[in-house]
Amino acid sequence: LKAATPSGETSSERTPPVSFAAMAPLPPEAAEDDPGVLEVAAAPAAHGADPRDGDPAKVLRLPGNASCFDCDAACAGDAWVSLNHGTVICLSCAGLHRSLGVHVSFVRSLNLDALKPAEFKALLLGGNERFRTFLEDPAHNVMRHVWLALPPEVRYHTPAADLYRRRLEAEVKGSGELPTELRRVVPPPKPAAPAPAALSAPGAASPAWTSDAAASRCELCKADFGLLCRRHHCRRCGRCVCAGCSPPDSMRPIPELGYHKPCRQCKVCVPPAARIIAGLEAVVA
Repeated sequence: LKAATPSGETSSERTPPVSFAAMAPLPPEAAEDDPGVLEVAAAPAAHGADPRDGDPAKVLRLPGNASCFDCDAACAGDAWVSLNHGTVICLSCAGLHRSLGVHVSFVRSLNLDALKPAEFKALLLGGNERFRTFLEDPAHNVMRHVWLALPPEVRYHTPAADLYRRRLEAEVKGSGELPTELRRVVPPPKPAAPAPAALSAPGAASPAWTSDAAASRCELCKADFGLLCRRHHCRRCGRCVCAGCSPPDSMRPIPELGYHKPCRQCKVCVPPAARIIAGLEAVVA
């Protein structure tokens, strides 16, 4: 039976017959002629999100991403990410990750930096919960309490962390076969600890300075460095400190280290002179 329409046409005349051949995949040359086909075909299915749509909220909605992977602190308001691991970390732990080197942990701000599509894809393929599940797998047996007990420079130089980085990189690149073998990772040598001020002697080696990249805030008062809070180095111990933690009263020459004129030192190495509180002069006298 053919249903008539108000215009006098039948439904069979208005609706062409369905051809199942039209549902078959299009050949490559047909896809090139239709850019809409390429756009749909290129959209990845990682967590149901398109990496070209760099929405930070999609990353924060992944399991475990509302808190820092390394210290469990809530960091959704100022989230930073380790692209090598696809994890979300806090600002404090981001400074520690920078000291590991970009080949181990490349740190970016989720809200302030413009992430590339490949970087956003790594975050969608990763996630804090996925990395934690990988570590706690019986094949790797790195439990959460063990991970937190290890120093950061040791955590990310373990064979399990190295394997996860290589697997995530292969997934982002679309490699067919993911690496499975664990390999030994040699951590970088620890910098020599500077000699205490009281033990300094003529001919002593210069202290190991904290690099600018490894110190995003003062190592004493923890104030964030910025336009109004400049970083300085203590000439005796090498700490990266702010001006408040290296006051002019602490400037002294260090002839044993080659500084014959007063130079900047932190208030731990050279405590400033005690000051009398106003109103207590008579008591002290």
